[in-house]
Order: sequence, then structure tokens, then C-alpha cells
Amino acid sequence: MSRGNLFLTSSLWLIIAFLVIYPLSILVLESFKIAGSTGWGIHNFLEFFQDTYYLKTFGNTLVLSSLVLLATTLFGIPLSYILARYRQRGKTFFTALILLPIVLPAYAGVFAFVIFLGKFGTLNLLLMDAGLIQKPINWIYGLHGLVFIQSLHLLPFIVLSLSAGFTTIDPSFEEAAEVEGASGFRRFITVTLPLCTPTYLAGAVIVFLWPFTDWLTPLILGQIDFLPSVAYINIAYHFTDMHRKYMGIVAVVISSLVCIMLFLLARWWVERKKYTGLSKGTTSEGRVIEPGATIKFLSYLYMLFLAALVLLIPIVLGLAAFSRRWVFEPFPTYWTLDNFRVILMETPLLLQNSFVFSGLALIFGIAFGLPAAYLIVRTRIRGKDALDFVITLMLAFPGMAVGVSYLLAFWKGIPLATHWIIMPLALFARRLPYFLRMAHSSYLQLDISLEEASEVSGAGKFRTFLNISLPLLIKGVLVGVVMFFIMAFQEISTAIFLYRGGWETLPIGIFLNWHRGMEFGIAAAMAFLMIVITFILLLIIARIGGGILKAAWGPGVR
Repeated sequence: MSRGNLFLTSSLWLIIAFLVIYPLSILVLESFKIAGSTGWGIHNFLEFFQDTYYLKTFGNTLVLSSLVLLATTLFGIPLSYILARYRQRGKTFFTALILLPIVLPAYAGVFAFVIFLGKFGTLNLLLMDAGLIQKPINWIYGLHGLVFIQSLHLLPFIVLSLSAGFTTIDPSFEEAAEVEGASGFRRFITVTLPLCTPTYLAGAVIVFLWPFTDWLTPLILGQIDFLPSVAYINIAYHFTDMHRKYMGIVAVVISSLVCIMLFLLARWWVERKKYTGLSKGTTSEGRVIEPGATIKFLSYLYMLFLAALVLLIPIVLGLAAFSRRWVFEPFPTYWTLDNFRVILMETPLLLQNSFVFSGLALIFGIAFGLPAAYLIVRTRIRGKDALDFVITLMLAFPGMAVGVSYLLAFWKGIPLATHWIIMPLALFARRLPYFLRMAHSSYLQLDISLEEASEVSGAGKFRTFLNISLPLLIKGVLVGVVMFFIMAFQEISTAIFLYRGGWETLPIGIFLNWHRGMEFGIAAAMAFLMIVITFILLLIIARIGGGILKAAWGPGVR
């Protein structure tokens, strides 16, 4: 065990202890405080599970999570198979397009679908104008609307995970099944899909946990009887009612505990079985199928259908962004650039803050993530697996938990929350797993013998890293950089609890314009600008990412 590795491990653990373990511990301790007294106890938790309303919100959230997982699975399996197996033109474009919802704020999609599918939205107005319906149809408001919007937002997680599984399956397994007479659908159900269990669970856990973290989508659709929405309302709007504040914190802690337990359960389930075999292996591209004309046509039709749903978001927001008003008419009739003028001329601080805070968080992420990935993959030092586990566990924590914990931990004793630096620090802690997974996957694909040869030739570890490792890792690092920046750029669940006047970011600006009842065109212009920036970055990911992006969402290799 070298002193350098020991010092590096200790430094990384100190950062994690200060920015992750400490604030989350304060959040848990705060949940045991009893309102109106100086006492501590489990009274708040007992009241939560004895109150029929809180139990109802908990049950509603479980039902929503199950329905969203079911929907994303049913739609994600054929899509991921098409993208992973079929040789078709335009796959890069379709991949980038279908991945778009994953890196956009979920509420941007809500706004677009409210305009298009709302009571007097575009679709209903067109149907009534054509005389096909007499009264508006409720397309969006209710549980079915929540399932639709959250499923579309989370579909990329299932697609990425299953695509990784389909790509890495050894073709000999499927060929053996075909020799035995199992072909087509039977082979897919009995051989292909079971072998994708680890990678599927990697995405399925994130999908199932999302409704326990998303407080804004239900609020926009007028559905507040869900655990994260109730938690947000209790904390944000009842700061003078200490009892409701503590019950809100309890709701956040319970949401976090549910997320952690399900995350650990999925990890245990994957590790209890072996999904590998002794065989010749596969290529980086996996098994490629040349589909027949009918299958190719149906595949394009299916991809176009899902792409059309995704494209509705930028199209509708784009129309709203360039319009002055859009009320009770299928399409806007008055066009203007004033919305963008307001953003670029009158409120440029929103855009500036988004880039500055996300950029600083990215710098922190690279400085932490590359050494952490090196320790996890290349060394046997004690504590590396625990470090990997704690960082990865941040994927399961709701953004609200991070935001509230930072507010509680860094307000008085350590007053970081009174300074703007708290924003990039919170974004760094919240989105660190995204960069680490990419860097970790890249290290796994780098042959260690190349680094050993450099060190044998007399180059030190740092020089080897700069001259050998980094140039070979650059592809995965760039994917991680772009992915981290995108996720930090669109973060609101954490930032909404920490921002002060002058610290607003673009996502917060969108939320505030909607929340204050101001003209929707400005909020739409902000969302459209985010979509343009994000889609350009996504094209870069799809172009340079290759198998790294898929491998990063697999179950991991040890």
C-alpha cells in the first residue's frame, strides 16, 4: 500500500464525509426533533405511519412507481432491442433524440404536454374544431397523465440498461438456443431477456425510485397526494409551523430510506446469481441482425412514434417561446422575439449562473472522479469499495434530501449556505455518480499492462497517468464530462432549497416564472434554450460515447 494511494484515499473520504455523510446525518437527526420542545424521539415517525393521509401519499407513490416501471419496461424492451441489434441508418440520431428526456427537467415536458394535451390544449381544440368531440377529453390530468409523463422522462434509463445487456450477451448462447429449436420470441424470453437481468435492474431501480423524488411534476398537474410533493409543501410553505416542517423532513427521510433499501435490494439480487459463461465472448458491437423489410419498416415506425412524442416537447415549447400569447387557440397567432430578449438582455444572470455553477461543479467532479475511479479499479487499498458504494448510493438519494440537508447543515455552524459556493458544491455532490460511472467504465476498458509497461520504463504514476492513461481514457472522460454537465445544468430539486436572490439558475427561472403566474412565453423560452443546449451536448455523447455510455449503466464489473 503506497503512501500516495493512502493519502489520496484519505483525502477523498474527507471530502465525502464533509459533503455527503455529514449533511445527510444532520437531516436524519433533524427528523427526530419534536416540535415545540427540546426533546428527541421517534414521535414524528410514529405519527407519520398512524396518519391516514401520509399513509395514503405513501401508497399513492408506490402505485405510481410500479405503473411507471411497468410502462417503461413494456415500451423500452423493443426499443432497446432495435437500437442494440438492428443495423439501421439514423441510429445515432434516434439514440440522441430518445435520450433527450433523461437530461431535461421533467417539468419542461409537463409544460409542453399541458399546452398540447390540456383541457383546452392544441389536441382538444383541433378535435372540437373538426367536430369529432363535443367536450374536451382529459388526456393529462390525473394518475394516467403522471404515468405518461414520468415514463417518457425515464424511458432512456431502461433503454440504456437493456441496450448494454443486449450488446454484451455472447452470441453463442442464442445460437445454441436456435440449434435446439428455440427461435424468435421463445429464444428472446428464455435466453436473451434473462441474461439482461443485471443491466435491466440497474435502470429499473432508478425508474422505480423516481416518483419518490419528483415533487414538481405532480404539483403542476394538480396532484399533491404523493410523498415528495407533500414533503416539499410542508418544508417550503409551512416554515412557521414547526410541526409540519418536521413532518416534511420525516417524509424526505422516509423517501430516502425507501430509495436506499430498494437500491440495496436490487444490488443484492444481481450479486446473488451469476450471469456469465465460459465462451468465446462477443465483439464491442454485440450481435448485429440485418432485419427483413417488414421488420425494418415496423422498427422505424416504432422509433418514429416514440421520437414524435419526444419531439413534441421542443416543438411545443419552441412555438410558445416565439409567441406572445397562446390561449384558447390550437396554434399561436402572434409571434415575437421578446421572450428571448428578456432572457439575454434583462435576465442574463440566470444563464450565467447556470454555466458558472455547473462548470465549477464539473471541475470539482473531474478533480474527484478521476482519482476515485483510479483507486476503485486499479488498487486494492482498503475502503475503495466502500467509497464506490457511498458515491453510487447518491443515485438513490432524492435531490430534495440533498438540498434540505445542505440547508440544515451549512446554515449556522458552518455558514456555507450563506455564500454562492454552496450551489456548485451541492451540484457536485448530487451529480458526482454520473461522472464516476463513466470514468470507472473507461478504466475497466483500459488494459493495465500499458500502464505497467510505462512504470517499468521508469515513468512515475503521475507521469504515466498524463502520458498513457489519460489519452486512452479521454473518450470516456469526455462522455462523463458532458453527462455530468448536462445533469448539473438541469438540476432543480436540490438548488430550489439553496438559492438566494441573484443565485437563480435557468431551471429555477423556469419554475419561478410558472409559479408566479407570469407569462408562460418567458418560461417556455428558457426551457427551449435548455433543450437546444442539451440536444447539442447529447449529439456529442451519442457520437463519441460508443459502448461507454451503455457500460456505465450496467451493473458494474469487479
